[in-house]
Amino acid sequence: MFEDTTPDPAPGHLTVPEAASRLSVTEDMVRKLIARGELRAARVGRDWMIPSNSIEHRLSSPPSRGRRLTPARAWGLLFLSVGQPVTWLDRHARWRLSKYLATRRFEDMRGQLVERGHPRSYRAHPGMLDRLRSDSSLMLTGVAAASELRLGLIGAGDRVEAYVDQTQLDGLIHRYHLRLSNDPNVVLRVIPSFGWSGPPARVAPLPAVALDLLDDPEPRAQQVGREILARIRP
Repeated sequence: MFEDTTPDPAPGHLTVPEAASRLSVTEDMVRKLIARGELRAARVGRDWMIPSNSIEHRLSSPPSRGRRLTPARAWGLLFLSVGQPVTWLDRHARWRLSKYLATRRFEDMRGQLVERGHPRSYRAHPGMLDRLRSDSSLMLTGVAAASELRLGLIGAGDRVEAYVDQTQLDGLIHRYHLRLSNDPNVVLRVIPSFGWSGPPARVAPLPAVALDLLDDPEPRAQQVGREILARIRP
């Protein structure tokens, strides 16, 4: 007799079939959205559990237009936007990104910038968070960056959100005993390797921080993200 071993979702989470029904897409499409980082999710055994606010965020977001930028070009555009050097791209690529940047708002480029990093949710012992936050392989973003930059978010000290090159991920998991979790206090946005020598800054460029705040489940974080983007114009 067949036994259904799919776990019941944690409160506030959906299984893949439930997410597919809510989004009116196939289960395969839900898995692709998770793989591309367009839906946040955590592994529980062999199954994915998807936060309901991630589903609602996708439903409320306008459809993206245009081709997604590669990780190298996504980060090139983000660093160019704040006047930082982009040594991993040639002059022509930098010129093209500058022209692209001059005619578009970041609110309209969310779909093109998804390859900047794919989020994974972990749980760490609270006593490890300060050490993890200071790790040189990380580039802070989201609530962690907002706290560092004093952007008006209080109480972010019990969470770490950061970008990490995929070549550094296993070492971080081992050093800080991270485990995948539905109740994370660590979100690592994994950057597919593309040739840079590691994060070129301790804190991600402000537009990236703002875009990541929009994905945060807390309404106040989303509000700060919107306020930042409203001040950033081409």
